[in-house]
Amino acid sequence: MSPVATNSPFGLSAAEARVGRRNIKGDRREQALLEGAYDLLRTMPLRNISIHDITERAGLSRSSFYFYFESKWQVLSALLSRVTADVFRASHLIFERPTGMPPEAAIEQAVNEVIQVWEQHGHVLREVADAAAAEPALQAQWDSILGRFIDAAAAGIERDRATGMAIDGPPARSLAAALMWMGERNLSLMSLRSENAIPLDDMVETMTTIWLRTVYGREWKPR
Repeated sequence: MSPVATNSPFGLSAAEARVGRRNIKGDRREQALLEGAYDLLRTMPLRNISIHDITERAGLSRSSFYFYFESKWQVLSALLSRVTADVFRASHLIFERPTGMPPEAAIEQAVNEVIQVWEQHGHVLREVADAAAAEPALQAQWDSILGRFIDAAAAGIERDRATGMAIDGPPARSLAAALMWMGERNLSLMSLRSENAIPLDDMVETMTTIWLRTVYGREWKPR
C-alpha cells in the first residue's frame, strides 16, 4: 500500500529525519499517518475517528500505526507540535522586532499572520481544546506551549521597557500571560464560529489596539 497524497501543509525536512529504525522511509509513513489524521479532522472530531480511518486514509497497515503511535491521542499531540511551530513563526514579530521597525507595524503584521495560520489549522486547535480536559498529557503539552509563548512575549516586553519603547505596568510575564491567554481564547472562539467571537473583520484592529495600548501606550492606525 502506498500513502495517499494530500494537501496537508506538513512537509518532511531533513531536521525531522529519525535515526535507527525510523529512517527516511519510515518518516514518510509517519508523515502519511499525520496527514491522514489532519485531513480527517477537518470533517469530524477525533473521538469519532478510528485508527482504521487514519490508516486507511494514509494507505498503511494498523501495525504501521502502532510502530509510530500508541494511540490516536498521540497523533493529535504530534499534530499540535507541528501546528504550534507555524503559530510561533507567525508570532515572531511580537517577540523579536527588527531594529527600526515600529511596534505598530510589528504587532499588526504578527496579528494578521497569526489569524491566517489559526484559520488554516483551526480544526486541529479546536480538537485540542476539546480533548485536553480528558487527556492530561495533552493539557500539559498545551500549557507548556502557551508558557513558551508567554515567556517569549515577556522577554520582548522587558527589552522594550528597558529602552523606553514600552510603558511601565504590571510584571512583564503577568502582562504577557494575560495578553496571550486573551488571544488564545479569542482565536479559539473564532475557530468554533461562536456567536461570541470577535468578528473576523474586527479581529486585527481589536487585538492590535489592545497590545499597543497595554504594552506601548500607543494607538493603532491602519496602514
